[in-house]
Amino acid sequence: MMDKVFVSGCFDLLHSGHVAFLKTAASFGDLYVGVGRDESVVLLKGKNPCNAEAERLFMVQSVRYVKEAWLSSGVGLLDFAADVERLRPDVFVVNEDGDVPEKGALCARLGIKYHVLPRTPEPGLPARSSSALCASGRLRDDTLPYRVEICGGWLDQPFVNRLRPGYVICAQLAPHPAFVRGGLATSTRACLAQLKAGGMNSMDPEALARLAFRYENGIDQPDRPVSGAQDAIGLCVPGITFQYYDNGYWPRQLQSTTEEGILRWLEAHLSLYLLPPRPAGFDPLRGHDLRQNEALETLAQASALCKDAIEVRSLDRFSESLTLCRLAQQALFPSMFPAWVLEEVGRMQAAGHFRSWKFTGCGGGGWLLLEDAEGLPTVPLKIDTRNPAGNAACPIA
Repeated sequence: MMDKVFVSGCFDLLHSGHVAFLKTAASFGDLYVGVGRDESVVLLKGKNPCNAEAERLFMVQSVRYVKEAWLSSGVGLLDFAADVERLRPDVFVVNEDGDVPEKGALCARLGIKYHVLPRTPEPGLPARSSSALCASGRLRDDTLPYRVEICGGWLDQPFVNRLRPGYVICAQLAPHPAFVRGGLATSTRACLAQLKAGGMNSMDPEALARLAFRYENGIDQPDRPVSGAQDAIGLCVPGITFQYYDNGYWPRQLQSTTEEGILRWLEAHLSLYLLPPRPAGFDPLRGHDLRQNEALETLAQASALCKDAIEVRSLDRFSESLTLCRLAQQALFPSMFPAWVLEEVGRMQAAGHFRSWKFTGCGGGGWLLLEDAEGLPTVPLKIDTRNPAGNAACPIA
């Protein structure tokens, strides 16, 4: 009987160095792999993975040297500990970068051989690492835009819009150094960077958005996408987008504007305020209640009101739409609004630092969208009007 061999890792941006490591580890016996969950990537590396855990697991399972792979049951440095207790491998293999005392101690306690491999590329291939690939710019593009959700968030998810259709309104944002923190479609942006690094040429913005959405989610028609279509559309379609969702993952109607007067009006009144990051394991869906028909109706009405307010540049109606959107989201998805955030926002609002506010994205931390903020360290909105594939101005009616 072959020895059982175990390795663990995040395996984000799978490259030839990963495969060479798995090939060598498999030379010791049947190879089992624990793939770190997204929460572990955020906790250990301080950033979101470029590829979600389901995609990373699929890629590792597809490597011919791997007998079996699964998502690690825990989170953190020893996220695999319970899995190792269950598997009881004969050998635990790490590379030099992954050699830490805690792993050696676990193996010593369980009587498992602990083997450290040097980082050796496959003969004839260059040395690779995910960090080096990102640092080289091959999988990072600092010219790509971000996106901010202005109103209607969650209506791009089929499990919501099949109950009540409505608009999601997004703005494409020019890059800013502070935006490396999550909440502005950074994960989808990383997928877009990979597409561009892979030779993507200039294409129609909506076609590019469809490609990015399918690439990130890994399937053509998901019932409940990992990332909603508003992220890809907000990143790829210039200016302001009005995305009308009706029982589907892709908007039934997609409108956008790059009208100078509208963009400058929004930029004059909106800014972003950075909160601490979301805690590990944050789940905005925990405790959600879609049986609240009144809140669903309010969310859809808020986004329609916001669209009208933007088109006629009515600040009072715009302010009302943000407030209604926030209240509806809080009723439907209460975990988006942890007590510490509400307390901090309450103090700032009592001091008169802004007119209205809402989360952009799924809440819990990240960014607040503020209207007419004063006396706070905010990042002003700069709305982009470029096609991210070709970086050329691309107005769409």
